[in-house]
Amino acid sequence: MAWIKKSWAQSPLAFLSYGSKIMGISLLVLLFLVLPYSWVWVYLSGDVGVERAVALQADGENVLFGSGVSQDFVDYKLQLYTQVKPKIVALGSSRVMQFRGAYFTAPFLNMGGVAGNIPVLRSTLEAMLKVHKPEAIILGLDFWWFMPTWNPDPFMEEPPTSGSYVYSLETLKKPWVWLLTGKISGRDLAAPLLQLFGLGFRANRLGIMAQQTDDGFAKDGSWYYTAELTGQKRPFDFQFEDTFTQIEYGMKAFYHVQSTMAPHETHLAALSEIYCRLQALGIKTYVFLPPLAERIFLRLQKLEDKYPHLFTLAQALKARGIQVLDLSDPRKLASGDCEFVDGFHGGEVTYMRILRHLADQWASLVQYVDMTALNKAIREWKGHAMSFDTNITSVGEVDFMEWGCPKKPGRGL
Repeated sequence: MAWIKKSWAQSPLAFLSYGSKIMGISLLVLLFLVLPYSWVWVYLSGDVGVERAVALQADGENVLFGSGVSQDFVDYKLQLYTQVKPKIVALGSSRVMQFRGAYFTAPFLNMGGVAGNIPVLRSTLEAMLKVHKPEAIILGLDFWWFMPTWNPDPFMEEPPTSGSYVYSLETLKKPWVWLLTGKISGRDLAAPLLQLFGLGFRANRLGIMAQQTDDGFAKDGSWYYTAELTGQKRPFDFQFEDTFTQIEYGMKAFYHVQSTMAPHETHLAALSEIYCRLQALGIKTYVFLPPLAERIFLRLQKLEDKYPHLFTLAQALKARGIQVLDLSDPRKLASGDCEFVDGFHGGEVTYMRILRHLADQWASLVQYVDMTALNKAIREWKGHAMSFDTNITSVGEVDFMEWGCPKKPGRGL
């Protein structure tokens, strides 16, 4: 520090000139080294490689897409839908992302994660229908969609998002930010250089989440929570602590409702309009209310007066002529907390059970479902949140919530 003070005292202008040169050199390094390297890193990692992911997955390649740049899935899912043109679709929020294509006999695509409320459900569905009309839709509804607190105007126009995966300054900063925050290691940052020796990024994984932990969307559009379920990282909702907190304080999806008008009539009317449109188009529509984890459901039962939009929703929908299967209580499925990813996301086995219940409820769905494979998988993977698949990971599921759940080793087939 002494030489800085001395230089400033002797010649302030010379010191400023020296500082300007340093800044100029730093800017040149940034422009000609750092940013180009960031561009190469982001390209090779696949974090904005939606088109590449879609092309490979539509061709049937076992590629996972798990971007760290954006968690806005609509753009990606609509592109995949355009290429696949499935006969049957699972549609809804992240709470339908565990339906797997392996249990369908017709071309299937999981469009889960594209709808966080009724307006987005409508706009995404409209975008889908402009491209292709499926024969059947499995539609999952979240109970919190049906109150103004979550979405004040269910008839509002809300176009599907696009352009989430782009090369921008914000995107190009990501590798360095991730390095400083510990999300990636120095070896990860050096992956483009290691690529020259065949030690860099994996070709069948696009996006840093997929590269690091095998988290991401598979070719059928379903999501894999590999990192948490295999013990690579601590679950965000460990032992449902976060969900219980939301319930206690009436936060996020679990806000407390004081009004006697629940579910809200306007929201019911908006969903009814969507359902009637699908019926008019001749699209078989199978509507269900996804389950909550058993501990969570039992807690909500004790607070039933604060959650009328959950406990009266199925009846209100049926009164509107909407055929719906209420599976909010996981005990109807014989699915326990060992099969849940968190407090309100069932795992793959829970969704196998849901599919079987839907097929039992609606005979017309059976033609799309491989009941033999489905029943075999439920028996084999009872008590698990995912089945073991070497295309996804070589690591087996662990008792990630520490409930005392017995789990098979990954290769114990």
